[in-house]
Amino acid sequence: MKNFVGKYILRPYFKIRMRTAVWRYINKNGIALFKKHPAELNDPPAGGQKRIAGDLAKNGVAISHVDELFPNEGILQELQRTAAGLEAIADTKTTSKPFLKYLLETSPLLDTATILARLALDPRVLAVVNAYNGMFSKFYYFTLNKTLPVGHDTPAEQSQRWHRDPEDKKMAKMFIYLTDVDENTGPFIYIPQSHSGGKWNTLFPQRPPVGYYPPDGEIEKVIPPEAIKKCVGRAGTIIFADTAGLHKGGYAISK
Repeated sequence: MKNFVGKYILRPYFKIRMRTAVWRYINKNGIALFKKHPAELNDPPAGGQKRIAGDLAKNGVAISHVDELFPNEGILQELQRTAAGLEAIADTKTTSKPFLKYLLETSPLLDTATILARLALDPRVLAVVNAYNGMFSKFYYFTLNKTLPVGHDTPAEQSQRWHRDPEDKKMAKMFIYLTDVDENTGPFIYIPQSHSGGKWNTLFPQRPPVGYYPPDGEIEKVIPPEAIKKCVGRAGTIIFADTAGLHKGGYAISK
């Protein structure tokens, strides 16, 4: 019954919902509000939002740092303290992703006083996200995870493999590294211009309402290595990405 509902009811519904005209109609209120109150994007040293929004629009991914977007506010240190405190009391949960340790519940309480909620709803972040989506965007969720090393020989699974997220036709997620991340630490990896309107948008397209994982090795047959962006960076690195585009991450080898 579940497969029947997914194939014959949900999938056709989402296929129609993702059509540009329908998608714009569904989001007409947010689009109208954005037209009335367009995003105000600042250039450095006020935050570099215009550069971030431009990179996100062009490539589907943009890199920044807390020192650029939130200068002299101690954001990284507050995030690190929050993570350390949560890790000390976090229960070991059985999850679908054994390579991640979840420091929050699946549906955490939205306490607007906490650093995670404050960052998600910060006007400087919303300016970038709304400029990219072309509308007043809706907050969806936040999470805080620790990536666990799996070694060299463990097969990649789930979000460690190339995939497109299914939540929407177009979306913006913000990732913040709380430690230094190199190639051995499971960096976020993205194919620029695989987002909506990009060069590779039709390559292994979304199959909502579930994510789509291309067969292993097929991406590498089409995309040259130099066109793949590995988002390594020091602690405090911020990544904005449209995860409807092709991406993967969390394959930590040693740390």
